[in-house]
Amino acid sequence: MASGPVRPVIGETPGAPRVLWVGVVGEAWLCLSRAARALGCEPVQAAVAGGVAGESSSRARPRLVLVHWRQVRERGPGGLGGLKARVGASGAPLVLVAEPETPAEVLEAADAEGIEDCLVTPVSEAAVRARLSALLGKSPVAPPSERYSPRVVLLAGAGGARTWTGLGSLLEACGHHLLYSATVEGAASRVEEHGARPHLLVVAGDGAWGGVWARASATARALLDGVPSLSVTPAECARAGALLPRVHTLLGRDGASLRVEERVPFCCPVEFAEGENKGASWTSGVSFAMSPAGLFVRTLVPARPGAAVTLRLHLPTTGERLESHGVVAWANPCAQRESLCAPHGMGVRFLGMGPPRLMHLRQLCQATSPA
Repeated sequence: MASGPVRPVIGETPGAPRVLWVGVVGEAWLCLSRAARALGCEPVQAAVAGGVAGESSSRARPRLVLVHWRQVRERGPGGLGGLKARVGASGAPLVLVAEPETPAEVLEAADAEGIEDCLVTPVSEAAVRARLSALLGKSPVAPPSERYSPRVVLLAGAGGARTWTGLGSLLEACGHHLLYSATVEGAASRVEEHGARPHLLVVAGDGAWGGVWARASATARALLDGVPSLSVTPAECARAGALLPRVHTLLGRDGASLRVEERVPFCCPVEFAEGENKGASWTSGVSFAMSPAGLFVRTLVPARPGAAVTLRLHLPTTGERLESHGVVAWANPCAQRESLCAPHGMGVRFLGMGPPRLMHLRQLCQATSPA
């Protein structure tokens, strides 16, 4: 299939932030164009992923990339990862535009390539504008209350912490913000780079905390002074789920409500709204994991921490639409976090599910659980 032309909108201000749409001209493109122009951005359209390959390197890099689900191919040079490299958008969020019946394998491929949000068709201008406003800092988010404020955890000497079953992955799923140091020696410099006191230091290896302190500069020492620490062995790191209660005790948080250690990969488009259905303003995201107690959603515009939400899960394998209520346990809105590792999105704890729906949910978790 031949590459389609890149279609810029004429008359935009030079140097304006660019928004790239990969897909055919249609209602989604028109909504994106109107929202982008309203915020002083330049919308650009390419009919297929390969259509942006010849773009001039002198053009400004896209601030946001939206891709229709039919453009998602197998992983590799022709996939989404290749697309971001071709348009110089390595730092730009990638948003999938999906339909409720988008195949599960497409969602899984998009998840593997780092999709950070999902718009469910029909796409609204308000949904696009909300994401652009968040990226451009035009819709500041009020800091959460102390009860929901994220905790910063430094993992030192835990190079494998971000594997699916690793401690780092579990802590991110709990809503904590992490600083990783592959070596104990680098832990103090990571703290100094971040410039703020962590709430907890977890060090792999006996006696390693002394190594962190010995190599710390005066600035890092001031930031580390009085920080609770936990030293764990490699064997304990391999049993990450068993460490969570100890970590949350030191952080002063209840981390059991989402049962993150029981979560399984689960990809489906999710619509959500704060409050009840009637008169609610709906937006969307994409689920990337689910546990018997909660759902983990990637989106650039999560609901407020502590907010009651209504969920619509579009199940690709069965074609069902599962509705549920929940409360936002944590939320990471779109923001510059510099050295912190924290996924955009939110963790939602299910509320008010009766036995039949809970049984159905457990069956879904078991069906998607890796063998």
